[in-house]
Amino acid sequence: MSVLQHIKHLAADIGPRGSCTKEERAAARYCQNILTELGYETHLQPFRALTTFSWLHTCFFWWPFVSWLMASPWLSLLGTVLFFLDLNTIPVLSRLFPTGHSQNVIARNPVGQGTKVVLVAHLDSSKAGLNFSPALVKGFRTSFLLTAWSFIASPILLGVGHWQGGLWRIIALVPALYLAFASLTLIHREFWNKYTPGANDNASGVAAVLKAATRLKDYAGAELTVLLTGAEEAGTYGSARFIEQCGKNYRDAFFINLDNIGQGRLHYMRGEGMFPVFRATPALLAACDRVAARRSDLGVTPGVYTLLSTDAMPALVRGYQAISFLALSPEGLLPNWHWPTDTVDNVDMALVETAAEFVVELVHDLSESRRETAL
Repeated sequence: MSVLQHIKHLAADIGPRGSCTKEERAAARYCQNILTELGYETHLQPFRALTTFSWLHTCFFWWPFVSWLMASPWLSLLGTVLFFLDLNTIPVLSRLFPTGHSQNVIARNPVGQGTKVVLVAHLDSSKAGLNFSPALVKGFRTSFLLTAWSFIASPILLGVGHWQGGLWRIIALVPALYLAFASLTLIHREFWNKYTPGANDNASGVAAVLKAATRLKDYAGAELTVLLTGAEEAGTYGSARFIEQCGKNYRDAFFINLDNIGQGRLHYMRGEGMFPVFRATPALLAACDRVAARRSDLGVTPGVYTLLSTDAMPALVRGYQAISFLALSPEGLLPNWHWPTDTVDNVDMALVETAAEFVVELVHDLSESRRETAL
């Protein structure tokens, strides 16, 4: 099957695929069937996950204001620490929130051996939101940095206000009010927005992984695993659950993540993360550089990604070897990101094919490089 057929089935026939929904499960069954037909050993990995990040972050965004009311810099500091832990895929407060049922598709190629490679893409699509609208999305990174610095400033200013009193206590209210106001976009997202078709985000990544898996089904030079995750849009839960439950068997594996690769300029990311930025694995970067030089006709270049977390983040944060591929607009944004215009018509199928081609070349390079090192 072509990448167009895969993307049409996921984004149009199944349609919007919210985290932990029946549509996400339908997408998982579809991909499992495809991989089984290709000869892969497949199974579903069920897990529980948040259905949305909105309520968790609404709680975080009101935490500094409640801390200000209670005149407690220590409570504010606790909220800041918990926020940055969850932001970097280390769940603490999120474990207290209600969850739904999701699943990963895990498929292993039985003919391969040697270098372990995991091809990753997420199945679910996101709800739209005001901050992803064409009018506001260009300021997404700036808005996030204001949020991050507000969380950092709140306990500091509240501590000074508690010690000095007077005007400092009023100043300490400023970042708390900014965060409380920002939470209104999350509340609006949950009550007044719908899930997007998710053609670029991320039917394109799934289609490229399925295409690469088809090309590599008879390749014996790498121990290939395909990981198609659920609940990525709710907080990269599928990737995190895979590492929690199966990670001991993949400590030496290379995780290659494909996300939003259907429009714009295709990049392999030298670093990614919202705050801070985590560097991709040097061995993977070196391999990408070699492939990019050898296949300059593909036009894939290095980049840095600092918007929302991807499925590579749980691996990078936990010390695994990982890298992401994403396609960005000239403004450094993801085209049609989390917006109703993320439809099949707005996906460049040739770019998806390019991503699959590059990944196949990358798997061969990683395998050959390790074999040469062993000699």
